[in-house]
Amino acid sequence: MIKQIFRITSGVALAALTLGCDDFSLDAVQPIDSVPLNLAVTDAKSAGAARAGVYNELQDATLTFDGYVASYTYFSDDSDWTGTFPTRAQFDNYNVLPSNGTMASVWADYYDVINTANNLLDVLPGVEDASLTESTRNSLLAEARFGRAIAYFHLVTGWGGVPIVLTPTVGVGEELNVPASTAADVYAQVIEDAQFAADNLGTGSLGMNPAAANALLARVALMQGRYDDAGAFATLAIGADYDLTTVPYLEDEIFYLKFSSTDGQSNAFFFGASGIGASRYSIAPSQKLDDAYEEGDERRDLSIAFTDGGVRYGIKYDDFQAAAGSQNDPIYFFRAAEQVLILAEVAARNGDFDTADKWINQVRNRAGLDDIELDADNFEDAILQERFVELAMEGGFRLWDLRRTGRAVSTLGPDGYDPCDDVWPFPQDNIDTNTALQQNNCCNC
Repeated sequence: MIKQIFRITSGVALAALTLGCDDFSLDAVQPIDSVPLNLAVTDAKSAGAARAGVYNELQDATLTFDGYVASYTYFSDDSDWTGTFPTRAQFDNYNVLPSNGTMASVWADYYDVINTANNLLDVLPGVEDASLTESTRNSLLAEARFGRAIAYFHLVTGWGGVPIVLTPTVGVGEELNVPASTAADVYAQVIEDAQFAADNLGTGSLGMNPAAANALLARVALMQGRYDDAGAFATLAIGADYDLTTVPYLEDEIFYLKFSSTDGQSNAFFFGASGIGASRYSIAPSQKLDDAYEEGDERRDLSIAFTDGGVRYGIKYDDFQAAAGSQNDPIYFFRAAEQVLILAEVAARNGDFDTADKWINQVRNRAGLDDIELDADNFEDAILQERFVELAMEGGFRLWDLRRTGRAVSTLGPDGYDPCDDVWPFPQDNIDTNTALQQNNCCNC
């Protein structure tokens, strides 16, 4: 059964996310559990506060580590499992079972994001308030739809076709029995929501912006092999004249999910090696990733460090001195470097190697590396290599790249990856309670 939580949050701690002036007080709605959204959203001020609930669900602790980062990176050659939780070890071993509790929590929390967004999308059009202009209303709707798009994107890249739910889950009856849609239909929903966000997000949002929505549209188009569309959306995201070399590594923010010491996360706790602050060391950059950096690549020392005893650990989330749950590292949802590399790949696939060279060498030059020249024989290897080291430990990029280029089995197969590992199993508790949901076509199903 899709997990049901109807939660409105004040978003006071989310104030640190704000980019620019926000039109609404985030103090308008205090945290209340199990309250119908239509009783809480009655005017412009409460609508502005309620939309913070979408961000709050995106910040869920399970999603922040297992959902956005660990599950994907364990399941590739990006990172290794170094912890004690056997449910995480299953991802590292390409042996995820339907009973996996970590996977079930990730799945449920993505649907929490979706349900929170659906509640706001259901109620907001009927709110009557003269101060709630059409553009402001559409911007709030766009934030909800972009949050929903992010959730469905991660669901479809993990499980393939999943149930599409576009209305609030408010009962416990037959409405919970939703079959899985096709992956193509889920992607279509992501595109529809992201396009609405690109067209309607305004300056009063809590960080979401049209460039980020276009970046998601570019990512999806690349994964679907719609290369010209990918290039067009990437250009909308960063501009035709963007110069990555003027922006320091990891500061090329399009949209980061941000945290503060009072509204924090725990990724540094999981990445930190023993003796590095308060750490659990559940995940480590792989030896293959370490070896992938060329000599002189400045990104290596900004991504990987070693203890005095030679233990390798990741430092992209490096708030090691703060306690777990209060670390302020962002989640790197969308960076300009990804869009630059999309533009390089699109140009190369279209045979325009001069343009492809211009884009890929921006990434390399910023990293302290010399120019390379792409051609019909080397461009895919070179671009995938650059994406590997540029976007390491930031999410599913490596796994998505290997799958979309048909390289997953040849690259990961020696470690146990089979064609049926292209999707994960649906959580067993959902199979048991959702009579319309049939188990996925995965290896352990």
